Amino acid sequence: MSYNIVMKTMIKKYPNTKFIAHRGLPSKVLENTLEGFKKAAKLPFFGIETDIHLTLDQVAIIHHDDNLIRLANIDLNINETSYEVLSTLKLKDTYKIPLLDAYIDICKTYHKEAIIELKPKFSLDQIKFFIEKIEAHDYLDHVIFISFHRENLVQLKSILKICNIQILTDTFDEDIFNFLIKHRFDLSIHHSQVTKDLINLLHKNDIKISTWTVNDKVLMESLAKLGIDYITTDGI
Repeated sequence: MSYNIVMKTMIKKYPNTKFIAHRGLPSKVLENTLEGFKKAAKLPFFGIETDIHLTLDQVAIIHHDDNLIRLANIDLNINETSYEVLSTLKLKDTYKIPLLDAYIDICKTYHKEAIIELKPKFSLDQIKFFIEKIEAHDYLDHVIFISFHRENLVQLKSILKICNIQILTDTFDEDIFNFLIKHRFDLSIHHSQVTKDLINLLHKNDIKISTWTVNDKVLMESLAKLGIDYITTDGI
């Protein structure tokens, strides 16, 4: 069975779970590329996840790592490099590094939610800049912000009183739970930590739960049957 059919079947079978394409569709096209975003957008995913950074000259770009060595085979830190330089590079000798604007355009064109991870720690002014960029596309109501850095999320909430925010974490404990309750954030957690009891606890407190990165059909189905709200996948 082809990938397209498997994903379409899974999404149709579990309508109460929202499926998210992780960094586009890296099982088919290099992660975080316009080509990958477009391929994911043509499938019935709820949303497309990506990662944002700022260049030395404060241009908002799409990339997962802080450094270009893994995908461009050049040792450059994004925050220490101008966009003029980065725009000349090719990822895996083929793909350009996308701008945040182009990613939002694709999500808007195909009516997909934009799940945006704030990768490093950003200042309040930098977060305001991202918000203004997205507002310029009139798409802020269709964004879910995620981050491992609590400061990013708290600063976001201080600007946007009503917005969808999820804390990323590998584990769950009382401290994280209290943080979610205090700020009214949702949870995005590694799939190995998901249990029915956790889902029930969060839902009882009106907190949604997302999990990543699920690339196995059996695991995906079991999580959907537990009642998880979101599943992020590279593809199965």
